[in-house]
Amino acid sequence: MKKNNLPIKFFQKRNEVDERYTEGGGSDIPPKWVLQGEELKAHSNELIQNFKIAESQLEGKLNKYKNVPTVIKAKVNTDALAKSHRSEITQLFTGKKIEKTIGLNEEYDLLIRVDSVTDLKEISKKLDSFKKNAKAVSAVENIEAFKPKIKEPENFPKKDGRLILKVKLFNYNDTHINKITESIFLELLSSNEHLQLKKIVNYSQTLKIYEVTTDSALSIDTISDFNAIQSIEPMPMYEVTEDSFFSDLDIEFPEPNKDSDYPIVGILDSGIAPIFELRSWIKGSHSSVPANLINRGHGTFVGGIVAFSDLLEGQVFTGLDGCYLYEAIVIPDKTKDSISEADLIANIREVIEKNKNVIKIWNMSLGTNEEVSDFSDFGIGLDSIQDDNEVLIIKSAGNCNNFEIGKPVSKIARGAESIRAITVGSIAHSQNAGDLVKLNHPSPFSRVGPGPSFIIKPELVHYGGNSGVKNGKAVPNGVQSFGPDGTCRKAVGTSFSTPRVSAIIANLNHKLREDFDPVLLKALILHTAKYPEGIEMEINDKVNQMGFGLPTLADDILYNDPSEITLILREGLNKGEFIEILDFPYPESLIDDQGYFTGQIILTVVNSPIVDGEQGPEYCQSNIDVKFGTYDQKTFRDTTKPIIKNEIGREGGQNLLNSSIFSKKKPIEQLKTFSNSEKMLLQYGNKFYPNKKYAIDLSELTSKNKEKYVQSPKKWYLKIEGLYRDAIEKKAEATRIDLNQEFCMILTIRDPLKKALVYEEVSALLDNGNFIHRDIKLRQAIDARVEVEV
Repeated sequence: MKKNNLPIKFFQKRNEVDERYTEGGGSDIPPKWVLQGEELKAHSNELIQNFKIAESQLEGKLNKYKNVPTVIKAKVNTDALAKSHRSEITQLFTGKKIEKTIGLNEEYDLLIRVDSVTDLKEISKKLDSFKKNAKAVSAVENIEAFKPKIKEPENFPKKDGRLILKVKLFNYNDTHINKITESIFLELLSSNEHLQLKKIVNYSQTLKIYEVTTDSALSIDTISDFNAIQSIEPMPMYEVTEDSFFSDLDIEFPEPNKDSDYPIVGILDSGIAPIFELRSWIKGSHSSVPANLINRGHGTFVGGIVAFSDLLEGQVFTGLDGCYLYEAIVIPDKTKDSISEADLIANIREVIEKNKNVIKIWNMSLGTNEEVSDFSDFGIGLDSIQDDNEVLIIKSAGNCNNFEIGKPVSKIARGAESIRAITVGSIAHSQNAGDLVKLNHPSPFSRVGPGPSFIIKPELVHYGGNSGVKNGKAVPNGVQSFGPDGTCRKAVGTSFSTPRVSAIIANLNHKLREDFDPVLLKALILHTAKYPEGIEMEINDKVNQMGFGLPTLADDILYNDPSEITLILREGLNKGEFIEILDFPYPESLIDDQGYFTGQIILTVVNSPIVDGEQGPEYCQSNIDVKFGTYDQKTFRDTTKPIIKNEIGREGGQNLLNSSIFSKKKPIEQLKTFSNSEKMLLQYGNKFYPNKKYAIDLSELTSKNKEKYVQSPKKWYLKIEGLYRDAIEKKAEATRIDLNQEFCMILTIRDPLKKALVYEEVSALLDNGNFIHRDIKLRQAIDARVEVEV
């Protein structure tokens, strides 16, 4: 049997056999932080005094704008932020069974809608009834009137002598109230001769941005006290940077072979020049920019790397010898014009909507120099565009020049935290004399993670150049591509590592004969990513700077050799249910002479979390938790008891995806490669990470834990459970929808000695266990013409 020609497999959970219902639990004993007696009374009085100040501030606003709610914010004790306490806390501010909590800010303060003076009186009464509401009163540290985030006028960008404002109104989670509020706000704008509404842009279904200009900073005060104002900020402006230098590269670049088929990538950029090397590869064009404001330099460089990365560098980076390009001009020449964030979002949405049925992979090597600290409107907008059009954006992490002055590199740029996108950092393709980093190490300019709420960003890295410093200025060691005049040039940046990943993912998608599935593509690319040779950083530094590593070529992703098997579980989980496979087919050929199970296990789970831009750091409203391990035996449970819903359980279980049970010693020589390139045992805890990956070698268990957890005849289990935050559960209840969590789990079981026939044995065990399974469907070499909107 040939090596690496065995296709990876899909398998399905077995209906009823592997389906479980979430069981109740908890305790009636109040948490330790709940106050009692005089301490509770004193705290209640303090809150009442704080609230009286808020009342006096809000009554006037409610009378001025009678049909527009105002907002209070409640600071919650960090010990009380857990979902199990949230409902009781919000009931303190809820009247007539209407949910009034409309969001969460960056400081985890609850934002509560107040519709009338009567609402204020009701809240005051509940604060006074401190014995009845002891838990909620104890949880709240402070209550005050919400004050909108308003930046100083000198920070606002200018165009044609006018300040450009980005105005955001509260979403009150009520369509009728939102419409009335917007109407009054627009009247307020039109009544002031200094203010002008330039446009309204829907970043997402629930996030609407108003781009307003003014010729007088004082006019901002006339709208700042409007009840619904959440923020008035400088409108972010975007541009592409042109820093390239000439190369003496002399290569002949091919034209498309009429008998071959190629993937296609949309290039969201400044345009692609129709130079000789690329013009036959450009399969369509769309421009949101007037012809006299176009500079195709940056986009041409990006497009050249997508099409010819391997030829340009003389190395196999993407496995492609050509790729079709779609030119999407969404940003102007920065020397002639600037573009606002709102315009850029509108431009991106327009071109993707036109081509969503044909072009599924979009490269976006654009961004800003502004470091992201929370989930930005720009990132939320990109998520919405991807959801609405079923596409996948590959986004650059952003560049930082702090290395020129010896400062640490900044965090990822605004927009790079997009949950749906794959974000790409840069590593060094070579090291010249004077360069700051070694081959394969993070480029000195590449921005790092983690992203907001500690999510893993960037997820991947690729080669984007290196740099040294001389006399306080960068001395770049660039990667190769084309200038707009067809000359070969060099440049550095995450803008140029990103298109390599776009090409790999486009090629992977092109090879599949499955329905387009961004969750599956993300899971496949992250599951097989590895850290390149020579990287010996601590795992936390690796993840923050390089995500899950360098992506593998498409063919290596899709095939196994006989000593390994890769299984894909692509499912949706309804709230209140979980999957538990209690006879998971782990191969007995991996039991060693001492009777211990051996093998390397790589497990990746990618979910498509429900998101809510109003929830601040809790933007991700759902999560998938996975456990994979061993147990002693199945047990029968008494389902006549109130909290027991599942008849079958297990005894003596241990989740092996747990770093505490593995040896902390340095790996033996034969495991060094695995340890440096693949091993990953992060403790994700209760954080809502969209992407999780584990990679373990059972031989690294401590001797004691080997005996306890992997001695034959242990049985194997897989458990996958969905988790939801309080806000989305309440919203689902109010809107009468069922919550469902889409996810893709990929599991590879491998014999590191390459002796056991793992693929053959596990395939047989799947049959014996009555699992439905099939090979992943792959395309044959056919000629399919690409047609796109022009």
